[in-house]
Amino acid sequence: MKKLSIALSILPALTCVPVMADFVPAEVVKDNYNKQTNTSSRVSRFEGLNLSSYVVNESGQVSDIEIVASIGQDKYKREVVEYVSKLNYKSARVDGKAVPSAKLITVTSQNLHLGYTNDKATHGFFNDYERASNLINEKKLDEAQSKIIELERDHAKNTVEIVLLSWLKSQHSYFTQDWIGFDKHINNAFLFRDNLPDQIKVRVVKNALQWFISKQDYVRAYDAIDALGNIKAFVFTDENKQQLLAQVNDIYKNSGDINQQIAIETDQAVMPLLSKSEVVLESTMPLSKVQLRCENKVVNYNTSAIDKIVISKDDLRCGLLIKSAQAQTVTLKQSGNAFL
Repeated sequence: MKKLSIALSILPALTCVPVMADFVPAEVVKDNYNKQTNTSSRVSRFEGLNLSSYVVNESGQVSDIEIVASIGQDKYKREVVEYVSKLNYKSARVDGKAVPSAKLITVTSQNLHLGYTNDKATHGFFNDYERASNLINEKKLDEAQSKIIELERDHAKNTVEIVLLSWLKSQHSYFTQDWIGFDKHINNAFLFRDNLPDQIKVRVVKNALQWFISKQDYVRAYDAIDALGNIKAFVFTDENKQQLLAQVNDIYKNSGDINQQIAIETDQAVMPLLSKSEVVLESTMPLSKVQLRCENKVVNYNTSAIDKIVISKDDLRCGLLIKSAQAQTVTLKQSGNAFL
């Protein structure tokens, strides 16, 4: 039996978020997806996790669905788009007027089996996982890479295993100084962390927090601080939280201009989150889509001549969706006022 697990707007609210007067977020009023399932004792163990960004227009209809993070089986992406397209919303409103709104959703595509569960990592997975982890700790990185390839090929199938694999890949990428790979894998492990055991979840969030600060991704840094407070097995007092917030606030307020290099895969959307009031996007090759997506507004840009992107203090949780028909690295420059 196949099961779709849905988490609407899974990204936590910002710790320091501006408050807009008379803003009402878009809200789901009807789910039209026909969840037909097939039960089998021989159904595949392969599963997938996808984070999608989409637009809810003034009439409450969903459009512009883009998958911005994905691990596991690619075959589930079509299912995700079909699911999201059938959601009906009550539109967001500002001062009583309907406005377009950007939303995020995580869809977990799982398989339920007759006779056994598929919600835990297998012994075979953990055995190879431990071997690869030990090889990384011993700095035997070539051997570790071979073991990771074997682990992915033979054992990483359900949601727990594929997120653990992302965490393992992030460790390997760190020690080989593959920063593009590290960014991808630590982001995936962080975004889909709810599939991890608490002990590993703590390590993921702590590592992600340091990475977000170092790459000046302050929105995600605040998200990571909130995430630490939501791990049941981790003691994170209000005093601990306030100390961390004070450190990040100080770094953020004194950050000056932010320059980020963002790797884009062919026809795969990315959506960096924004923390300064003025944004300039530079690319070496044509872009197929550029769109400012906030909870309270959506702006399309002419990809052949992108003007400076301006965000006001009233705009809520804004990201810049970027897509390219060719793989490339773009430069995102943020300046102006700090508004988080």
